[in-house]
Amino acid sequence: MFDWRVVEQAEYSRQAEPSFVELTTRSYLTSSGVARAHTADPLFLRRAAAVKQLAELISQGAATGLLIEGFKAYHPYPVQAVWQGDHFKIWLKQPLFIDRAVYEKAMMQADLTEPIDFEQLAEGSEIQAAVPGPLTADASVLAKLRQAVVAGGYHLLDEESHRELYLDGLPLTERKLVLVRLAFDPAGKRPSYAARN
Repeated sequence: MFDWRVVEQAEYSRQAEPSFVELTTRSYLTSSGVARAHTADPLFLRRAAAVKQLAELISQGAATGLLIEGFKAYHPYPVQAVWQGDHFKIWLKQPLFIDRAVYEKAMMQADLTEPIDFEQLAEGSEIQAAVPGPLTADASVLAKLRQAVVAGGYHLLDEESHRELYLDGLPLTERKLVLVRLAFDPAGKRPSYAARN
């Protein structure tokens, strides 16, 4: 069974020390909304749970009646969200053999009340570090990552936005790790990427 926690440890780092990743276009299950209480907000938690439920259904493949060409057993990826103020967009990565047709079949089987879409998205170049959750807008990890981007001679793509990957699941507690990422422009330089995928 493919397990991202083992095979893609650099991409899903559990280290507090910043590292760089470059992530190309992949398929994602997505859902958006506004959550004033951020990761504790009921709307965010409902949408995250719905996306996770759909991802788990897809990951079971033929066991749930989904015949997926090229299917290989895998552990579902973690929920992540891009935050801009109170606005969020949940992303949950899918293996390369999952396409829109599989998503549409799974949506017909799933009993979901939250809106979920299927999109092709790229994260691009990002700097990341893991910290215990939950985060606040003034979390020190954000300042630390911004400083590392500037020190490397790179440029942040969006000062108001950041990504959170919920490595240990939701809801968050102070014991669960969150991998925080900021997107940046390498400005023609070649950072030392810990992972390129």
